[in-house]
Amino acid sequence: MAYEAAALQRFGLKLFADPASAGAPSTMIPVFHQWIQEHAVPGLLIDVADYTHLVDGPSVLLVAHEANYAIDETGGRPGLSYTRKQPLEGTFEQRLAAAAAALITAARRLEQDTSRMTGGGITFPGNEIEFVANDRLAAPKNADTERALRHELAGFGGRLLGGADVEVGPLDDPSRLGFTIKTREPVPLETLLSRVE
Repeated sequence: MAYEAAALQRFGLKLFADPASAGAPSTMIPVFHQWIQEHAVPGLLIDVADYTHLVDGPSVLLVAHEANYAIDETGGRPGLSYTRKQPLEGTFEQRLAAAAAALITAARRLEQDTSRMTGGGITFPGNEIEFVANDRLAAPKNADTERALRHELAGFGGRLLGGADVEVGPLDDPSRLGFTIKTREPVPLETLLSRVE
């Protein structure tokens, strides 16, 4: 089975947080409940799931019809993730941009809503994002798929992070198909959002 960018609809993005700012994931549960009441982020928001008892992975999940948002501690690195469940229209790059816009919008709101918490709120440097393919039929884990995805994500990363010094590297977990896209200097979330809207 060959890689088909046009068919890859199920994927996730994770924006990494400043570890010192992350705090206890359980503090995000009331924030996510408030988001449901206020329709605070893109998507039809449905429920909040508490997985804080798990050591590694998504710890607080905001379930939406189109995608899930999560406070994600996979690999011991806190961040906010956005995982698509429903198809998006457009090219693969357009779908990436739409998902990134939803994620960055949520990260900005999270910074704002947690800023009043004891010890300050969660912050996102904006210089590293992770992509994970969640469809083995559209994106089988093999050398051809990895090469094609790396090329596409390098172009997208250059657009998002706005520089020639963008690095695309493999995930720490070799069982998953995906990459991290990063640059050295922090990028304001407002700037990231302006590049994908």
